[in-house]
Amino acid sequence: STACPGGFLTCSSGGSGSTATDGTITLTLTDAASGASSNTLSAGKPLTVKALVKDASGAVVPNVVVTFATDTTLGSFDPASGTALTNSSGIASVNLQAASLASSGAATLTVTASVAGKSLTQTVGYAVSPGSVALANLAANSTSLSAYGSTSVAVQVLVNGAPATSSQTVTFSSACDTAGKASITHSVSSVNGVATATYTDKGCAGSDAVTASVQGASSSISLQVAAPQASNVSFVSSSPSSIVLAGTGGEGLSSDSIVTFKLVDSTNSPIAGKAVNFDLSTRVGGIKLNGQSSGTVQGTTKADGSVSVTVTAGTVPTPVWVTAVLAENPAIKSQSPNLTISTGRPTQDRFSLAVGTFNIEGWRRDGTTTSATVYAFDRLGNPVPDGTVINFISEGAGIGASCTTISASCSVTITSGEYRPRNDTEPSGSVTNGRVTILAYAMGEESFDDGNFNNIYDAGETFRDLGNAFVDNNEDGVRQAGESEIAFGKSGACPAYPADGRYANAPYSAGTCDGVWGQAHVRRVNLVILSSYVIGTVSPSTFTMPGCMGSFTFRLSDENNNPMPAGATLTMDSSVTYKNDTGDTVKASVGVSSGSASVANTSAAGGTFHTFTVEGSKCQTKPVGSITLTVTSPSGNASSQTITIN
Repeated sequence: STACPGGFLTCSSGGSGSTATDGTITLTLTDAASGASSNTLSAGKPLTVKALVKDASGAVVPNVVVTFATDTTLGSFDPASGTALTNSSGIASVNLQAASLASSGAATLTVTASVAGKSLTQTVGYAVSPGSVALANLAANSTSLSAYGSTSVAVQVLVNGAPATSSQTVTFSSACDTAGKASITHSVSSVNGVATATYTDKGCAGSDAVTASVQGASSSISLQVAAPQASNVSFVSSSPSSIVLAGTGGEGLSSDSIVTFKLVDSTNSPIAGKAVNFDLSTRVGGIKLNGQSSGTVQGTTKADGSVSVTVTAGTVPTPVWVTAVLAENPAIKSQSPNLTISTGRPTQDRFSLAVGTFNIEGWRRDGTTTSATVYAFDRLGNPVPDGTVINFISEGAGIGASCTTISASCSVTITSGEYRPRNDTEPSGSVTNGRVTILAYAMGEESFDDGNFNNIYDAGETFRDLGNAFVDNNEDGVRQAGESEIAFGKSGACPAYPADGRYANAPYSAGTCDGVWGQAHVRRVNLVILSSYVIGTVSPSTFTMPGCMGSFTFRLSDENNNPMPAGATLTMDSSVTYKNDTGDTVKASVGVSSGSASVANTSAAGGTFHTFTVEGSKCQTKPVGSITLTVTSPSGNASSQTITIN
């Protein structure tokens, strides 16, 4: 092959290792924009390279693939493949462009093609000079935008003072875009020397400088973006949603609630810096708003659109709500849900303890469970605040240490196991085993009779003094040595229990009262029986028939004279017979009466009562014989005893 001589603009020859009789490639380099001959390119000013392919006879060759190659650090092709197909005139062309704005030097362009099985090659030299890039003034389709509006911004890219003919990458940015309050197309490739980006407002609300930059050159324009208009103020939260009367707070309780609202526009985006006026639905008892006893208070929305106000409880329990009104447009307003102001403490007269199943199969069996549930209300019967802590202790077995209320109640689990109480007495004074006393208690207040209905204890009003709570192991209402006690630090005389029996299961230790109304441990005790599946007593166990048929009742208890496990079933297997009217000996009909076929849920000492019937038909003799009574516990354990029928 041979290089073009002289000015490196146009040349032709045969292929490498070939002669002109093999065919020729003639190269022409021209400025892509002007068409003038040139062998120098720079960024934005590409050259057009044309290759004319002829065969050995000098005829042009169409539809031949021509390949163009060069040093890729200095030049590149359009198309990027560097290949082109000759047209009907035998010409294939590509654009040769600078690899980058900084490209500089000289390189060789090599062109190859295959004609009639012969490879033709031609080369030409060219120079690359670095380009100088500048940006014209940045322009916007509109420099004034409505809230959340969009506009296009465009800039002309100049290379060596002329519009760029090759694509250049331009970067766009703005302060609001960086802050997340607008969006703009960040990277744009120029087309015909112009780079165009789209700007969209996301709450910029003010002046925003948009900047375009490329290769150290930059251009800016200022856009004026209108502020969004508020369309809604909405309630967010009350924390907490229930507060207690001033001066009655305890652990986990508060007399203050922070009520939060949020101001947004039509797109639900937050609006900052707006004044919101707050007021209360009632001021009864001296409820305060941001420490003020009357009048509206004002707050300013934050960047997230939120604005808060503090409600402080007064001296009267009541529901209350907060109203929020946009100062500049009173039509935009909202209110919170009810905020509950309560006494915050359970009172003794409204504190209850329930047991799910009293008589569980727990004397000879570990792991049987039941529940203990407390219901706690304040002096007006309102639920105590969620999260009020209730504590539990027990005489025996196992019990959850505490629970926290939700909607005035909470529960713990009681589980059978050691310790199993022995040698206790029950209310009749008899000594027994397996009766477990449980105590539930919480910080609360002594109950009083509110004579003037002002929801506040006034001097002289009747109240029921409380001493130390204790676990009444023997169920006699009097603390004995060895019975667990919850001290409260008082040491005065205690009154007698109310005659109406309301404190029969709310015992207190003698000498631990103070004669002053106030806080105390509210409490209740209840029982769980660790029942045995072994029959202890069937009494009576012998019955005399009054005639051909009879109905009989017996007492059934376990080996500790307690009820057998709740839900245990009773069945009878009979050998009772009689002679009928023909003199034949036949079996009598024997069965446990409806309602007596299972053991009830009860803590009564002495057990449960059950009825059965014995019935003959056309008897010559009364039915007599024996019945095997079998009691089967919920776990499947069975115990039997004989009943005699005379």
